[in-house]
Amino acid sequence: MGTDAVSFLARIGAVLGRTAAATAGRGDAAPATEWAERAQRIRAAALGRWEELLPRFAIELEAVAGVLHRATAATVPALVSRIARERQFSRVVTWAEAALGVPGLLANLRAEGLQVAEGSPDRDGGQHPGMGQGFRDVLDRAGIGLTGVDYAVAESGSLILMSGPGKGRLVSCLPVVHVALLRPGQLLDTWDEVSVLLEALHRQDAFAESQSSITFITGPSRTADIEFSLTRGVHGPKEVHVIALDR
Repeated sequence: MGTDAVSFLARIGAVLGRTAAATAGRGDAAPATEWAERAQRIRAAALGRWEELLPRFAIELEAVAGVLHRATAATVPALVSRIARERQFSRVVTWAEAALGVPGLLANLRAEGLQVAEGSPDRDGGQHPGMGQGFRDVLDRAGIGLTGVDYAVAESGSLILMSGPGKGRLVSCLPVVHVALLRPGQLLDTWDEVSVLLEALHRQDAFAESQSSITFITGPSRTADIEFSLTRGVHGPKEVHVIALDR
């Protein structure tokens, strides 16, 4: 990310008034090994703090009009199906199953009667069996976009998604409803921790050479007109649902 990006995330925390912004100005000073060690400590702590951080995340997510659900891997298909049926949707576009982290999920969604298409950069423009359309057309018609997350931030109820193979960026942006799967170990406390993890990733050669984009999501899309009248869903999903997967 570099110093500017680290400082940018530190300023987010400072505006929130909840973080010490300890990483500000350290982007170039610390060696890659130090960033990697700090990131490892943060990930280990996040895994152990899942039950502690989840209630705080729920409060902040709900404050920005998001919805938190708790489920097991076995109950995710029925929950996604219920969200879809309540809104009279039958089409779901998803990240690749490996990126979702729930084996058998796509087959189980189809067993619930949903039409499911994988959406990832390597499949753009391809035809999807059973839908008879190209991927962009599938995205336009899908009511639900189902993704995982790379990280979530308890102090603001935010989600962080990094695109790449099997993780199409548009899956979280175009459908009316975005449903994100959140696993233990992905929920962080502060933006300061996020900046450490992203900087550590950036300093890995494979990541630095990739073309991945990073999307920060805090609640549904909101757009204000000249009279400051807020409307949801003009430039993104009208609803954001996060499914916290219990171990």
